[in-house]
Amino acid sequence: MALSLKNPETERLAKELARATGESVTRAVTTALKEKLEREEKAKKREGRMEWLEELTKRTAPLLKDLPSSDKIGDLLFDKETGLPLDR
Repeated sequence: MALSLKNPETERLAKELARATGESVTRAVTTALKEKLEREEKAKKREGRMEWLEELTKRTAPLLKDLPSSDKIGDLLFDKETGLPLDR
């Protein structure tokens, strides 16, 4: 199967990339396409993780609203004088 580049800018960019990398035009284009696909896959995974984190935040935020502030949690866990964990 042959790929025919009919866009002068695309052809120019492919040749420029091949010269810069010392590869054939075919190899340079193949590598560029693979790298672009990898970036797209990573972006989709990142989006999925962000959606998961947003959902997790929505579900857990109400459960955490009555907890003491972070500067008070240490007082509940550690002795102020010795800095050692409290026995509970």
